[in-house]
Amino acid sequence: MFDREAGTKGENKSINYIQKVLTQENIENKTETFKWSKTITILVKIISIFLISSSVLFQTLVFFNLNWLMIFIDLILIVIIIVVLKVLFDTTHVLLIGRRKKSKNIIAKIPAKEKKPKRPLIIFSAHYDSKSENYSYNLRKYFFLVEGTLIFPFISFTLILSVWSVLTNFSYLSLNDFYYMLIAKIIDFSYVTFGFLTISIMILILNRDPSKSLGSIDNASGVSILIELAILFNKNPLEQIDVLFLWCGAEEWGLWGSKQFCMKHFNDLNQEYNLDESYNINIDMVGTYIGLINKTGILKKNNFNKNIVDVLEATANNLKIPLRKFDVTIEPRSDHISFRSFAKKAQKTMEVCCFLSNKDTQFIHTSRDTPNKCIPNNLKGCVDICYNAIKSIDLRIE
Repeated sequence: MFDREAGTKGENKSINYIQKVLTQENIENKTETFKWSKTITILVKIISIFLISSSVLFQTLVFFNLNWLMIFIDLILIVIIIVVLKVLFDTTHVLLIGRRKKSKNIIAKIPAKEKKPKRPLIIFSAHYDSKSENYSYNLRKYFFLVEGTLIFPFISFTLILSVWSVLTNFSYLSLNDFYYMLIAKIIDFSYVTFGFLTISIMILILNRDPSKSLGSIDNASGVSILIELAILFNKNPLEQIDVLFLWCGAEEWGLWGSKQFCMKHFNDLNQEYNLDESYNINIDMVGTYIGLINKTGILKKNNFNKNIVDVLEATANNLKIPLRKFDVTIEPRSDHISFRSFAKKAQKTMEVCCFLSNKDTQFIHTSRDTPNKCIPNNLKGCVDICYNAIKSIDLRIE
């Protein structure tokens, strides 16, 4: 086990290993190179810097009666936030900011015995890159939650007051006691904002872990499961369904591998296959247990994958393999999101699902993500569930 961060020698070493195993098993495979950058990381850092500096700057501008300048700062922040949200939730477009790097996807396909036109397709995906952070995944999630909670009211309040102060020069609107009361409250809120962010940063610094992550759970587990499945399906191809295996690069930096694969191939796949009856099964973390995302959503939980999840759950029950379905408020970002986004854009009902041992996020991206946490029975269990579930789907096709 070794560090496999995108753009490093470790990444190339992992690519060579996967291709070597596939070639030894007589499984045809190829690589495709793509460009990526740390777009989201750069934008999030800019937002953090803007928010911290603005919380201090606002008080200075109020003192010199220049708080109208906050309009421009708020508008810049709003634009950056919109860009971040677009990058996060619209994976059908690519935005490269910062230094361009190169990575590769590894692709292997096992054709069905019967080459019927517009047959279904199963896509198994797993990212092979790892990521080492100085701070744990859960700590960083806490920081972004604090930042996200503070930023929207701060922008709203400062923008309203700044516009109000400008309008007083062009209308009968006056700076009354209510205005000055709001100014005082927002200054207090800016103190709170600065304080919370400072404390959060201190927590991150005090919990710094400079050690490298081996990326065992995230996501050597998924890589090994896909290799085993490819070997099984190569020996026993399905009757009427093609199976495509995709080992994605640079997932940790913004789902770049799956995004670039879909941009290049989704239209062709739509022409060749019946994507309305096709599935993407993404495997991202099988560690101390086998987890499967069920429903996602904040107010209303949406089930975008009911059929495939039901099949996988029924298969696990038949095989007596423990499988934990779970609902999440905010869906973890993994490669299945790219496939769902492109399917939606093409108006296809292709279902996607993701195996993910969510409670193991406490270990990932740190030195605690070690091989001993990838329980062999869980890895084998995930292989058995996927293999038998897809075989059962194949048998149902007329």
